[in-house]
Amino acid sequence: MSRFQSVTAHWLPCRIDADGQEVDVQSRFTQSPTDSTSFTGHPVLKANLRGRPLLGTKLSLPAPYTAVVVHPDDHQFEDDEPARISVGPKIEDIVLWNLSVEPKASDRIPSALLWLQMASLVHSEAA
Repeated sequence: MSRFQSVTAHWLPCRIDADGQEVDVQSRFTQSPTDSTSFTGHPVLKANLRGRPLLGTKLSLPAPYTAVVVHPDDHQFEDDEPARISVGPKIEDIVLWNLSVEPKASDRIPSALLWLQMASLVHSEAA
């Protein structure tokens, strides 16, 4: 995965115990659009995870925010030294997945992204 390419992050309703090995997600996790449109204006997506139905929608990060993939760096020299990370590719979009129900604007993640949009207005000086 190149540091300069963009990727889509998937926010899944589960915990994944990763062992650090890369997996070909494209072949194991297939998604397709439904006939419905989500609150974001994008098509509602459907997929399955271990036989359980997922419904999702694409979310965009509000300007001027950017997200990136980070990896822990194994080169920590002292125990009291802060952990080091390596920066990977830029996250272009986030797909939010829910079990069996469409994501809503009132879900935690869309609400947090809405706050990011509103924060600059709340903290700016009145004109």
